[in-house]
Amino acid sequence: MGASQICFTMSLEKVAGVHRRNAFDHFINLFYWVIRRTDKARSVSKNWSVIRCIDVTVWGKWKMIVQSRRAAIKSLGMSALALAFVKTGLCESAFPGHVNELSSWLNRVQQNAVQLSNREISSLQWQEAIDRIYERTPLTELKELLRFDDLRRHILEKIPANRDELFQTIRLETPNVPHQKNGSEPRRELITKIAHVKKGQSIPPHGHSNMVSAFLCLSGEFEVRQFDRLDDRVEHLVVRSSLHEKSAGPGTWSSISDYRDNVHWLTAKTDDCFLFTCKLLRIEEGKPLQGRINIDLRDAKMLGLNTYQAPKISASRAREIY
Repeated sequence: MGASQICFTMSLEKVAGVHRRNAFDHFINLFYWVIRRTDKARSVSKNWSVIRCIDVTVWGKWKMIVQSRRAAIKSLGMSALALAFVKTGLCESAFPGHVNELSSWLNRVQQNAVQLSNREISSLQWQEAIDRIYERTPLTELKELLRFDDLRRHILEKIPANRDELFQTIRLETPNVPHQKNGSEPRRELITKIAHVKKGQSIPPHGHSNMVSAFLCLSGEFEVRQFDRLDDRVEHLVVRSSLHEKSAGPGTWSSISDYRDNVHWLTAKTDDCFLFTCKLLRIEEGKPLQGRINIDLRDAKMLGLNTYQAPKISASRAREIY
């Protein structure tokens, strides 16, 4: 085994006593301690510009691999997301047994984002790919990784009485994509969140500009409406209905881009409505980003078959009527 591929495994029980906030740093320090004492590692011990990559094995162990920067970046996808869950406190220091299927799924989600970020694919191609990925979601394993019962309890305790929806960010630590320095959400980087919508309330009808996103139902039942944006006028959006799913339960999904199903409207029908979401912002240079373009479809003018001219409204007005 070459010096650039020295690896070892360690049971997670070894770091079980470390607070989850410090577990990652503790593990990296332990890794350094081991390889500094390994003869074959001495040839690379003076050059720590290499990438550390953590993989999750089927037996619930972490395998630490020192490898070249280029090879490491290609394999960072699932590792970054799995570690983000740990470091944000959304799961404990143990992973489900069915990790092969889940890690493959997480890696496809990340690689799809990387391809869009690198402009290897278009927004529409990202959307088509995420539809195929979400269709094959290992939902039980994903919820186990999220420690979903604990996460749900945390969000229900956190959401204010006067809020109808809450989005909890799960930060992805992707070293190959820089963060925005002004505190805003990062540019062309995969952003993942867990969302809750109270029963009878809605994520109001709204469109987007210069972004892509996808919602995956983790629990509960939603009514989902989507629309293609045909025209964006100063005071109105012209939209055409593309989907109306009256009962969308766990495992169902929806996606948006500037080019298909741009407007969506989700209404919670049960008490336990939670979503896993991912998105990327500022996809196209020189095009303005608009996170939500709220419209009032209840006051829309019908222009033709399933086609409406809906007035734009403020976020506060949207929350008030939806």
